[in-house]
Amino acid sequence: MTVDLRMAEHLCTRLCHDLTGPIGAVNNGAEFLADQGFEMQPEAIELIASSAREAVNRLQFYRQAYGKLNEHGEASLQEKKHITAAYFTGTKVALDWPDEHTDAAGVPVSQKMSRLILNLIIVASRTLIRGGVVSVRLGAEEDGKRVVTVQGAGDSVKDDVEVSRILLGDRVIQLSPKTVQGYLTRGLAEEMGVELTLKVEDNSYTVSATRYTAE
Repeated sequence: MTVDLRMAEHLCTRLCHDLTGPIGAVNNGAEFLADQGFEMQPEAIELIASSAREAVNRLQFYRQAYGKLNEHGEASLQEKKHITAAYFTGTKVALDWPDEHTDAAGVPVSQKMSRLILNLIIVASRTLIRGGVVSVRLGAEEDGKRVVTVQGAGDSVKDDVEVSRILLGDRVIQLSPKTVQGYLTRGLAEEMGVELTLKVEDNSYTVSATRYTAE
């Protein structure tokens, strides 16, 4: 079995895990409505509606992060920010992505790079086991390199050592639903010649993506 096929299998496993909750809640709401009838209709409808929105938000985000999209031209980071904010709606994770660090930053971002940013957001958010804030910042260094920094910060940050090692280039670790996010993110970075660096502290997990000006 090829590595690409194994990655697809593990990624699908991860997606199914993340979508089971909201889709299952929609089903529960429908069953509740059927059992309880008109008396509990408002509560059942609200459960169905909120769970359906959550499922749609997750699907839209994952489509941008994992799906095959147009890879030409610059990305609209305002659009990516909107999709990411919706993805975190109803969770314990808040998004800190100021407008001045989207399209207004003066740092053009390709479609491929925007996809990498979304995957870095996934990595950072999964370290926040009790919730927190995911921050996104764009900048340019004096030597012309572009830098994107994604940080997860909260009261309890758990560094998945295996994922972190994969991000930094360790290919020995076994591919699994748990580690596939690291392999995909690292692969996207390598495809674009992007350097990934990590800074892990007690209350924060910061990953930076640095590349030269040329796309």
